[in-house]
Amino acid sequence: MSNSANSDPELPNWTPLTRLAFRFAFCYFILYAFCCGNATVWEMVPRFGGTIEIWMAKPFWRTAQWLGPRFFHLQGVSAKLHMSGSGDRPLDWIALGILFSVSVIATLIWTALDRKRTEYRALHRWLRFALRLALAYAMLYYGLPKLLPQQMPPPSLAVLNEPVGNTSPMTMLWTLIGLSPVYEMICGAVEVCGGFLLIFRRTALLGALLTALSMSNVVLYNFCFDVSVKQYAAHLLLMALVLLAPDIGPLLNFLLHRPTSPHRIEMAPGTRLGRRIEALCIAVLLVLGVGGLILRYGEIYAQEQANLRNPPAITGQWHIDTAEFAANGTSTTQPYIAGDGLPITDIFFEPTGRANLRATDRVLWRARTRYDDAKRTLWMVWVGQGDVLYDVHWSDTSHLVLSPAAGGAKNGYTLHLTRIPLPQHYPLLDRGSHLVNEWPFER
Repeated sequence: MSNSANSDPELPNWTPLTRLAFRFAFCYFILYAFCCGNATVWEMVPRFGGTIEIWMAKPFWRTAQWLGPRFFHLQGVSAKLHMSGSGDRPLDWIALGILFSVSVIATLIWTALDRKRTEYRALHRWLRFALRLALAYAMLYYGLPKLLPQQMPPPSLAVLNEPVGNTSPMTMLWTLIGLSPVYEMICGAVEVCGGFLLIFRRTALLGALLTALSMSNVVLYNFCFDVSVKQYAAHLLLMALVLLAPDIGPLLNFLLHRPTSPHRIEMAPGTRLGRRIEALCIAVLLVLGVGGLILRYGEIYAQEQANLRNPPAITGQWHIDTAEFAANGTSTTQPYIAGDGLPITDIFFEPTGRANLRATDRVLWRARTRYDDAKRTLWMVWVGQGDVLYDVHWSDTSHLVLSPAAGGAKNGYTLHLTRIPLPQHYPLLDRGSHLVNEWPFER
C-alpha cells in the first residue's frame, strides 16, 4: 500500500475523516462478521464450525452477562445466557454495544499508531471481499430454506385451532407466508440469487443491489411484525449498503440519465496472490458452504415430504393430563414447564414432523420431532427442554404415554396425553386463489 497512490482516481479524497471512518468500519464489520454468532462463515467448517463460532462470540456474550445484572439491572432468565431462538435478547444488545466499544477503541489505537498512512486502497478491497463472502453465506443460509420451502411451513395445527387474537404478529406473518409456498419460494430465490451473485467479482455489484432490496423488505418485516432477528437483519442490510456505497453516485447518475462511468473500486484484492486467495475462498464457500447447506436443508425437506405423504400416527393435538417428574428414584406430579417457567398444556404434532407446545399463557413453543413407529420412540427438541427421547406407549388411538427412554431423556418427565378431536377441513387451507370471484369470501 504505497502512499504514492494518493492521486489515484480509484479512491479520491482520503481525508482524515474518511480514513477514520474506514478504520472503524473495518474493525466493526470484521468483528461482527466473524463473532456475531448467527449464521457466520464458521458454520461451513465441518464438525468444528459451530464450536469456533461459539468461542468467537463468547468474549462478548460473557462480558455482557457480567455487565447485565450490575449495570443494566437484568434479573432472572434475562441475566443468563440461554437458548431462546431470539437474536434480540437484552444480552445480545449489550454484547453488540461491547462490540461497538471494542471497535471504537481499536480504531483509536490504529489511528494513533498509523498516523502517516494516507490511504487504505488494498485493505479496502480485502474488507469488501470479506463482506461479500459473509453476506453471500448469510443470504444462502436463509434463502435456501425458503426456496425449498421450509423456513415458513404451512399453517400449523396449533395456529389453525387458535383464535386469531391470541397469535403473535410474528406467528401471523409466518402463517401468511407459509400459506403460499410459491410466494415463499420466490422470496427465497431472490435471496439465493443475491447470495450467488455476491460470490463472483463481475456480478458482485448486482448481488449487493439485489441483497439490499431483499433485506430492506426483511428488515421491514422484522420491525413491523416483531420478528426477533432485528439486530442481525439490520446488519445484513448495512453490509449490503457498505458494498454499494462507492457505486451509489454512478448508479444515481445512471438512473437520472446523467453521463456516468462505473466506479473503479474492485470487489476483490488486485494482486496475483490476492486473486489466488480469492479463488480459494470462493471454492471453499461453494464446496463446504453451499454444498453443506444443500445437504442439510435437502435432508430436512426430504424427511418432511415423506412425513406429509405418510403422516405419523401421533399427528394431531394432545392435551397433557398429567406430568410426572422422576429424580433420585422418586416420582412426583409436576407441571411440564416451558423455558419461561409456565406450564405446557397441549402439544400439537404436525404432519411434517414439527411440533408446537402451547403454554398456559397461550404462547406457542416451536419444536422438531422424529417419530419412529417401529421402535415406538419419539425424539423432540425445543428451546424449553432441549433434546429429549421418549418411549411411546399407546393405550388406544386417543391416549398415550411418553416416558423417558433409557439414557435418552434429560428432563425425566413422563407425560400422559389425550388426543383432542380436530376439524377435517379449514377454509384457510381449502380456499386457494381464484382468478374469478363472484363474491369475496368475507362478504
